[in-house]
Amino acid sequence: MLEQFTSYLKAQQLCSEGDRVLLAVSGGIDSVVMTHLFCRSDFNCAIAHCNFQLRGKESDAEEAFVRSFASSLELPVYVRRFDVEERCRDKAISVQMAARELRYEWFEELIREHRFHAVATAHNLNDSVETVLMNLCRGTGIRGLTGIPPRNGNVIRPLLYATRLQISRYASRHQISHREDSSNLGTEYSRNKIRHDVIPVMERINPSFIGTMARNMDRMKEVAAIFSDAVDRTRERIFVREGDRIRIGIDAIRELTPLRTWLFELFTPFGFTRSQCEGMEKIMDAEPGRRSISTTHQLFKDRDHLILLPSRRKSFERYYLDSPEKVSHLPFPMDVEVMPRRHLERIPGDSSIACLDHDLIQFPLTIRHWYHGDYFYPLGMDQMKKLSDFFVDLKIPLPLKERIWVLASGRKIVWIMGYRIDDRFKITEKTKTVLLLRFQAEVVSQQVKEIL
Repeated sequence: MLEQFTSYLKAQQLCSEGDRVLLAVSGGIDSVVMTHLFCRSDFNCAIAHCNFQLRGKESDAEEAFVRSFASSLELPVYVRRFDVEERCRDKAISVQMAARELRYEWFEELIREHRFHAVATAHNLNDSVETVLMNLCRGTGIRGLTGIPPRNGNVIRPLLYATRLQISRYASRHQISHREDSSNLGTEYSRNKIRHDVIPVMERINPSFIGTMARNMDRMKEVAAIFSDAVDRTRERIFVREGDRIRIGIDAIRELTPLRTWLFELFTPFGFTRSQCEGMEKIMDAEPGRRSISTTHQLFKDRDHLILLPSRRKSFERYYLDSPEKVSHLPFPMDVEVMPRRHLERIPGDSSIACLDHDLIQFPLTIRHWYHGDYFYPLGMDQMKKLSDFFVDLKIPLPLKERIWVLASGRKIVWIMGYRIDDRFKITEKTKTVLLLRFQAEVVSQQVKEIL
């Protein structure tokens, strides 16, 4: 096992002797065996453990085990506790996705701060096979059939050569203790269903199923490499870079066949989904100005070309006003003032100024970009309106729409900053105290000009 381990590290060029490697250790059998193998090799290692606090005392027991394990090996250990539920609420994502984001963000911090060569995770060959089967169930291209890559940026996976059975036998032979995560035993998650229900059936059909899949994944990696090279050469030929933007001739795209597959392969690196790529056929046939927006880019038609440019918007960028006196750092200048109603001689007509009923406001206020599905009650109206419809009515161009900020009190939109306040927070005869906000919208307008 040790010989295979060092050979795999060398063959995949994951790290070299003497490199500082951060080991992601959960306390499970895979990560403790990986740590044992690194300690038997000539590496400078440290341990990182994430406590997501999702299983109460069990999570705390795992943390205590990892601390003790690191101490027994005389390895430095870094531990951080995370509020996964808060990340789920903030970004409206699943627990698994939130935990993954928090985990890798922290690993990157540790790598930068302590200058590690890489962070090693203990994914094994069975994990890689499970990933392929999950991708098949959900729908995938060739890359989804290649399994987990040995390296992804600063993350290395030095146990991908080993099956779960090999790891278990190594742990028994060396009497290595570990913790068992109870969540791995159930079938609540899709991966566990494949692990406990699907793979045993496949192994009854082919007792060497895991090994067979390993060979299949190797062949798929070779096919994917050939395919990727062809796509890259085509992209270089028809994608013309002009600074930050890329110009693509529509006639050149139409020459490609099968068109939908080419659209998917050419544009997915820019954050577009499969359905968006399929919709690009309609954009090519549409009037100039038709657009599609991905998580990182936007694509629009300009006569006989498609224009691709990066989006500068940070989807989950948000700031807080804890109180009128306490304003956190904002990406633009803004003045906040509280005054008695009688001191406000008139309500300004400037859309960059909001005059609100202070007593109706619940602090802290949130400043964020608008989301699809957001709605408000425009000043002067007693019916709700979706922000997307409001922007269409005003004929706001897409690059500017992406940079629009909203001020929210709890879940209620208070002000579309630079445009209109919500009628529910307006000043009335009953208003005693006014909250006045002055937003320098011209700063955002300048940012939009830079994008264009």
